[in-house]
Amino acid sequence: MSGNTLLAVIVGAAAVSAFRISGATVPKQQPIHHTDAKFRFQRDVSIDSSFGAGGDGETLPSIEVHEQTAIMEGTSPRAIKLRQQIQAIKDDPMNTSPIILYGPRGSGKRELAREIACHLPSWQTQHVHRLLLDEWADYVDMILGTDSRPGMLDDLSLQANSTIIVEGFQAQHVESKEIFERREDLSHAFVRLVHGEYFSRYENKTKRFLPRVIGCTRLEPEYFEKSSENIFDAIFINVPSLAIRLRDVPNIVKGKIKQFEHNYGLNNVSLSKEAMHTLLDHTWGIDGNEELDAELSKCLKQLSLEKTNIIESKHLFGTANNKDVRIRLLYNIPLLRKIIMSPWIFDHTLRYIVIPAFVAINLLLWLGPQTRAENTALTIFWAGWWPGIMLVFPFLGRIWCAVCPFMALGSWAQEIIVSMDIELKKWPKWGSTIGPTFAFCLFYAILIWEELWDLPDTGYLSSCLLLLITAGAVLMSITWEKRLWCRYFCPIGAMNSMFSTLAMAEVRTWKSNCDGCTNPTCISGNSPTLDPSDKTAIKGCTMDLKNNQLRDMGDCVMCMSCIKNCEREAPELNLRPIGLDFGLPWLLPMQVHQGKSLAKSQVKTNFWFGGVITILQGSIILHYLPKILHELGMDPSIATSKPAFDLPFAIHSALSAVILAVPGMIALVADFAAVPLESLSNVWKRELTHHPAENAAIKNLYGSLLNGGVDFSSTIEEWDLDGDGRISGWELEEGFIALNIPQSQRKLLLNVLKQDTAPMLIDEIQDLYFAIKEAEQPSHPTYLSIIKENELQTKLTFIEIFERLDTEGSGYLTKEEFRTMSDLGYLKIPLSEQESNDLFDNADIFNTGRLNMFQFMSIMRKTVKIDIQEIGYGYLPLAWGSLTAYWLGLGLRELGLTLVRLPISFGVNVSDICAAKIPQFIASDASIHTVQGLLMIGSIGATLSLTHKLCADNNIRSVRFGAHATVQVIGALFTLYLMLSPELAISTS
Repeated sequence: MSGNTLLAVIVGAAAVSAFRISGATVPKQQPIHHTDAKFRFQRDVSIDSSFGAGGDGETLPSIEVHEQTAIMEGTSPRAIKLRQQIQAIKDDPMNTSPIILYGPRGSGKRELAREIACHLPSWQTQHVHRLLLDEWADYVDMILGTDSRPGMLDDLSLQANSTIIVEGFQAQHVESKEIFERREDLSHAFVRLVHGEYFSRYENKTKRFLPRVIGCTRLEPEYFEKSSENIFDAIFINVPSLAIRLRDVPNIVKGKIKQFEHNYGLNNVSLSKEAMHTLLDHTWGIDGNEELDAELSKCLKQLSLEKTNIIESKHLFGTANNKDVRIRLLYNIPLLRKIIMSPWIFDHTLRYIVIPAFVAINLLLWLGPQTRAENTALTIFWAGWWPGIMLVFPFLGRIWCAVCPFMALGSWAQEIIVSMDIELKKWPKWGSTIGPTFAFCLFYAILIWEELWDLPDTGYLSSCLLLLITAGAVLMSITWEKRLWCRYFCPIGAMNSMFSTLAMAEVRTWKSNCDGCTNPTCISGNSPTLDPSDKTAIKGCTMDLKNNQLRDMGDCVMCMSCIKNCEREAPELNLRPIGLDFGLPWLLPMQVHQGKSLAKSQVKTNFWFGGVITILQGSIILHYLPKILHELGMDPSIATSKPAFDLPFAIHSALSAVILAVPGMIALVADFAAVPLESLSNVWKRELTHHPAENAAIKNLYGSLLNGGVDFSSTIEEWDLDGDGRISGWELEEGFIALNIPQSQRKLLLNVLKQDTAPMLIDEIQDLYFAIKEAEQPSHPTYLSIIKENELQTKLTFIEIFERLDTEGSGYLTKEEFRTMSDLGYLKIPLSEQESNDLFDNADIFNTGRLNMFQFMSIMRKTVKIDIQEIGYGYLPLAWGSLTAYWLGLGLRELGLTLVRLPISFGVNVSDICAAKIPQFIASDASIHTVQGLLMIGSIGATLSLTHKLCADNNIRSVRFGAHATVQVIGALFTLYLMLSPELAISTS
């Protein structure tokens, strides 16, 4: 016998012997006995480095058990029910029924199992054994035995005065069918143990299992009930996850601290309010309880080094909720909260600084010199405000709106109206629909007006622009409550809303911290925490937002009112990566994030606000109109023609309107062209890789899916056997077998289909099926024929539409429910009844009179396209880069001349000697072009990354993405060429 073989026999014999002695991993010579006083529950000692609880051969630390384990703490109904159920077990010492603790991973089932075992009567716990099914999946024969050798269950079955703790499978992913079947064998054995029996392979018969069973599993009670026809008596206890027990987290944490602190030489450890918020805000993963244990242990170890007994926010997770990407400023800088509570943020600032400054600037614009070279107010407005606000967006988002002079006057007028006992109206329902369209149209008109009348170089007209927007704010403020104008109608607000979704700063309240709040002063205002002189904050949220329900930072103006009003101090001011609202931190290329799970974009899109992006890009190109006309061989003087009833001005007007629209029109045309081209490319690809056998297999699979009547969610559940959210090759094959797909076709399908997440797999099957059907049509599909198939658009995802239409939750849509889709506005182009019926009939290929999710998705993906606005938001970085590069260039040329122009603005003559001593700064063209080049190049990369992310979120494929990427790159390079041209001529100079 070889040395290796002998070693294997010795190790195997030792392992089996250990099993027979201990039942798993608890040594027999250290049984757990029940006592009335406190006692120690010794965790398992690993038998071998290859298996056992420890896995690495180390002895796990002991845990002192108090009257109840920390996981039972809390005041929620779930916690109370949990304690009642555990107490009922303790109060019934003669009961030997199996106890099943079921719930998700990380819910604390192991702790509860130990708690129960420790309080069972001594005659049931002469020996306590622990069996980890996950770690013994490769040793099924050792547990269940064979026809020639008894297994561990045979040894344990007659120990009537024992308890066995069986921990079900925790890992989800399974590598192969063989391992899955091993797990199934153990799972079935587990179910039998719960029924008080087991099948002895050694004796080839079913036998009684006498030890009391405490099971920890993710399986629902129904699984145990349907697994046997016999009536059995078991106690089922649902153990919910920490994610849905946030109300109990404070009590659980305090209990765990008392449980652990003595191990680190600490006593009476407490948590600061900020630390508790951090715990409440944390997104608990699938191993929540173990994660909490590890985090508290790390904190207590750190406290022992710092010689303190207070856990601060800095000790926990780094930061809360997306902990790796947020910095909680109010907790890291306590002084900042005191500053924010001041009425100067922003009430007194608006009243005593902003309004007087705004009045002074307008007077100077009207009464002072009318050119920018002589009027410092014009210089500040065009060379200072524009570049300043563009640079603020990435850092502080929409904070300009908090100190906006337009709304400062509007709020002042609103207070006057309220003081006259005139009741303000509630916001109209049409505000959210008409407002964005109005804002887009007004911005379009303002940009044309700016170009044709040369507003940047005309004082009184610049003032008229400011007063026009102020008039809108005032009129709406004296009619409707709060800031309706800012939320929906203001053109500057629309721009701010778009760019603020990229901001690094956010004011955010996590739902967990609002649990149980019955007085939302953050919205309504009038909190007793406020300074009575802070009139703005007393109104509550001026934008009428529920801060803990924000999807993005587009609507929040960061006025800090919610922070001031909340007595719980729940709203937070955080720093985060740029682009987090889009689920793409720092707007890094997708390659950087491979292997990570990126959240989908949470930004609330709007077609008209998206249009603002395109006209802003057009406005930058319009500023270089003389250069463009020169390049086209036209007269550049047309771009400087004054308002008049003549041909040059008419041409100037027409060109201005067209150029503003060009970026948006090109994007629309590219999108319109790409959708059918993407469908056609799938057909061409299928034709180039034409394999009749593969095509037949795909059609058979598609038909089997539809004929089987499965819906979207059940397909995922049925094919994903191990529940890890991905479809592995062996799971695919098992799914094919269940659908009665022939073996020859199964091999072909495994080669064609990618092993991926279930939703993506279903999309791939649909794409392949439609490509094959198109290729087989007698009349070959053409570009024009596919355009007609994709003429419908939707603002919602197809799954969202299905769930909204399926009001009864049956998983099917009748023809009547399907027809309401158009009436409810889910499609941008309304359908006639006949068109709706035709779509339904095309999807209902088996004439069942109803559609499941799979059929609905198939017809929607073929005939309806996701609206361009979902991709259009990807142009945001390019629009910001273009605007910032242009206005920053103007600022670097002229803002440094503000003090020089100040005496001239007030008609004061200054000698040349004195003028020479006034500080001034003018950047060189080389410096300006360097800054502009860097901004534009950076914005191209960010735009491509964000567009790719949005396409991935909306299941938009490479052709459509490529079309938009091409438009973005060409547009950015053309804009950069205009900026860096040595023959530069700017129409606003």
